[in-house]
Amino acid sequence: MALAISTTAKSQMRKGFQSLLGLIIIYVIFSIMSPTFRSFDTFKTILTQAVILGTLAAGPTIVLISGGLDLSIGSLFCLVAVCVGWMLISGIPIFWVVVFALAIGAACGALNGLLIVGTGIPAFIGTLGMMKAFRGLAEILARNKDMSQFPESFQMIGSGYLIPISIMAVTFILVYIFLTRTKLGFSCYAIGGSNEVARLAGVPVKKYYFIYYTLGGLFAGLSAIIQSSRLNFTNSSWGNGMELNAIAAVIIGGTSLSGGIGGAGRTVIGVLIINALNAGLSHMGVSSSWQRISIGLVIIFAVWLDFMQRQRESKA
Repeated sequence: MALAISTTAKSQMRKGFQSLLGLIIIYVIFSIMSPTFRSFDTFKTILTQAVILGTLAAGPTIVLISGGLDLSIGSLFCLVAVCVGWMLISGIPIFWVVVFALAIGAACGALNGLLIVGTGIPAFIGTLGMMKAFRGLAEILARNKDMSQFPESFQMIGSGYLIPISIMAVTFILVYIFLTRTKLGFSCYAIGGSNEVARLAGVPVKKYYFIYYTLGGLFAGLSAIIQSSRLNFTNSSWGNGMELNAIAAVIIGGTSLSGGIGGAGRTVIGVLIINALNAGLSHMGVSSSWQRISIGLVIIFAVWLDFMQRQRESKA
């Protein structure tokens, strides 16, 4: 297992360097093509817009490294946001709204883990089904309700840029510590590298999968809290496609779809690449449709690069 972790560390360094180089190239190109892009206001905007996607992507970082997949986080994000709105208009104190929202997110993530571990069905199918279930539940809870005009104390969580960016920074610091300084984190890489080898080495794979999915739901809940606070309303249309954006950010940052390789810092870079690319194209007047095409091509390139590196490592 120690050899596997060492190999993983080397792969992470290589992938991390490639992602960082990609971010620098994107920033340089757009700075040359659009002088306003290199202003501090643009940089601040990119960071601020990265908060929602960044906190949401913290969960898939852990899940994907372990070799899992969660397609439900966009709908889970929506469900928690609707629950936040429902609790706020019901007069529940802000502190308990935040606590309950995080608990709901973690509980839904735990349900995903229990479904996958307990039944043995593929994560793709299990979380796809839960994606539909969470979305339907959110629509039921939000029906005929005006969820807006929240208390100012709640709006402070997502207002401006200092508090949201600080929350995202703390989130990724915690994820980094979890992955690099805890037994659960070390096991996450081992499980993603080889589920069977980890099991034979004594790692309680099913138990740890359950924990990883629970954490994924927790971070989705945190992202929903920030979004609800920032926009001062919630509705059941939120989160469509967000799971794909979050997974895309993790992959672009250098986390392997095959598991065993990735990290918190890589995901931060991936999130910044997506937001910098969107911001740069917007500065150049490129339509949102072409922006989505560009992100799609970047994802394809990132997965192809991972595939080629995996092949070279298997032949070495």
